[in-house]
Amino acid sequence: MRSSLVMSLIGATSMALALLVGCGDDDAKPATSKAGQSCTRTADCDDGLSCIANVCYKTAPPPSGGEAGDSSVAPPEPLPRGGEGESCNSRLDCADGLGCFNNRCTTAADTGEGGATGGTGVQLGARGESCRVNGDCSKDLVCVPSSAVAGIGVCDLANFGIKPTGLTCSGECTKAEDCCQLPISLHSAGINSCEDIAKKIADDSIDCDAPAAGIPATLCFQQATYCDCGDDTWSCDDDTHQCKYEVDCVVAVGRDVPTGCPSITRLGNAVPACNPDSKTCVGATAAAGCTNDNSCKDKQVVDGAVGDLCSTGECTCYTGNKQCYRKCGRDIDCAAGFSCDTAKTNLCVPAAACTTDAQCAVANNSLAWKCNEGTCGQSCTVDRDCSATGLGDPVTAPKFNGMVCGADKFCASVAADCDEGSQCAPATVGGLKPFCVEKTAGTGAPVASSITD
Repeated sequence: MRSSLVMSLIGATSMALALLVGCGDDDAKPATSKAGQSCTRTADCDDGLSCIANVCYKTAPPPSGGEAGDSSVAPPEPLPRGGEGESCNSRLDCADGLGCFNNRCTTAADTGEGGATGGTGVQLGARGESCRVNGDCSKDLVCVPSSAVAGIGVCDLANFGIKPTGLTCSGECTKAEDCCQLPISLHSAGINSCEDIAKKIADDSIDCDAPAAGIPATLCFQQATYCDCGDDTWSCDDDTHQCKYEVDCVVAVGRDVPTGCPSITRLGNAVPACNPDSKTCVGATAAAGCTNDNSCKDKQVVDGAVGDLCSTGECTCYTGNKQCYRKCGRDIDCAAGFSCDTAKTNLCVPAAACTTDAQCAVANNSLAWKCNEGTCGQSCTVDRDCSATGLGDPVTAPKFNGMVCGADKFCASVAADCDEGSQCAPATVGGLKPFCVEKTAGTGAPVASSITD
């Protein structure tokens, strides 16, 4: 009996030990892959091996030396790169010496606009090559998306190399003597220059001190006005770069005769009629000019109703046009859209179109629009923010619209820019050329009278 009990205990103990041993085997570390065997991560490989392209490889030896890699296991084969005519998404997909154009590997010509054309290094796309991201394109190029193929674009310029000059071919003059030129529209049979006028006067023995009416008087006037000008015949407005006739006139004599006003300037711009009050060619109904604030007393408020005359201390003489305006003292004295310039003129001037970026963003439905010194403008960092180049997709890369990113980081037009006068063509065939002048030139900020007394 006792022997049976002992044997039962021994058997139970043996079974328990067997179970413990079995549990220990189940918890052991799973077998790992050897060099050359498959894997999904480096942890699947034996110590000292790395998982590369789903195959375990021995790691490279350290710079100071160490065990070399297992030569019995070949390194992973590089992905094949497309040959001539094969499909591609970027130059990286093509064999050395080939570029990716229109998603086909083809011989890459040196465009001179970036992009490698040979060698064994990383080959980045030149302008016009297909791409997926900016990193596929060479320096200074960006990947412009295509509307035809999702995820594929074309390498194109980020900056165009064009800078705004701030000048346009809009000037009639840069100095007074520029205005002394016979207008093309006054040419006639046998009279095409100042020399022709002088010859006609001499041949016909015309006395320009007392010319006869008609052609003689006209020839004498044209010679004095456009050919033999005095120092005070014309002036060139510093702001507008337009010619102004400065000789005193007589209303009764009419135009284009001695003591009258000329019809046109050198570029054919109309000259105002003779004013009976000032006796100058400023317009028949122009308000009388002023010299200072005190001289405005009893003169017409230039932008007021007829008969609205300036009382003592009510008006100021605006130096921009020598006219009298009713003064303002605060913004509420001015009409809507104007504010009172209390710092300089005491006149109403256009209020700023914006004071915050938010106003411009909302008005133009784009955060790219910001407030630039009182006006809304499209902000930019590179030229492509302002225009396409015309290369590639007609939807995402339309023609160049003449806009580039200016130095102030706002889009600016260069469509009418010039560098110097030789670039300025006449407005009409056979006409006289304008001058290249600052495009900011103009009449200056318009002013207005206060709407209250």
